Amino acid sequence: MIKENHNYSFLKILQFLSLDIVMASLAVAYMASRILNIIPNTEWWFILPMVVWVVYSLDHIIDSTKRKERAIIERHRFHYINSKPIIIAVVIIGVVAIWLSFTYLDYLIIRYGIILSFIIGVYFSILVFLKDRKLAILQKELFIAIVYTSGLFMAPLVWYGSLPSFSVIIIIFCICTLAWAEGIMISYFDFENDIKDGHSSLSIILGKKITRRFILVLHIAIEALLVIVLLLIEQSDVIVMAMAILIVMNLILGLIILFPYSTLSNRYHRVIGESVFFLPALIVLA
Repeated sequence: MIKENHNYSFLKILQFLSLDIVMASLAVAYMASRILNIIPNTEWWFILPMVVWVVYSLDHIIDSTKRKERAIIERHRFHYINSKPIIIAVVIIGVVAIWLSFTYLDYLIIRYGIILSFIIGVYFSILVFLKDRKLAILQKELFIAIVYTSGLFMAPLVWYGSLPSFSVIIIIFCICTLAWAEGIMISYFDFENDIKDGHSSLSIILGKKITRRFILVLHIAIEALLVIVLLLIEQSDVIVMAMAILIVMNLILGLIILFPYSTLSNRYHRVIGESVFFLPALIVLA
């Protein structure tokens, strides 16, 4: 049973449990299926959110052990206080996801999934072993972005069966980069709290000023890349729609970090940043 010692709202608990990220992952996965023109099997739509939730929950559980119930960041404190029911849920959902995967997914997807799971396991093990020691090469926001994108596109690419077009590769790259930029943006706003809780984000490694410049350059590069590809290469309606959605997503995230001191950015950066990944569902209009 989840303890609600701090009178958190229902919406807040959903965010703490990363359920908004899980739902957004389905939107991105739907875009993946549309741009690759494949029809995933029904079970994959259940397996995918389960795996996404397990990975994000494990990450939060590990982070919550830094300062335990004294954590400044509410999400981490919530996970520490409710660690027992969350860990039980992680184990049960993880086992169910594994069973469904071996029962319904192709052998190649399972093999790649095992490799990705091994990489994630090694990474988390290293984080636990290092504890308070910082290692720039283990940049968490980038790792999570790569794992997130790999997990969402792995099965669709296997079902597609060949190397996708250049435009699709650009879309995959931009989704990964946007996920990375959003993660860095969150760490930028959590800078002081991360220092107090002993976390090592890119913002802490580079410093707040350089981090903001880096994110802005990242957003400018993404916007330029998408616009250039749209103008120079003839695209199908679905690809044009996908790129237009990514341009809007990039613009929204870029405006948050461009005006970090505005009330909207300062108070709602996490909600807006995570909600942006619901926009790929708009590809249903294409």
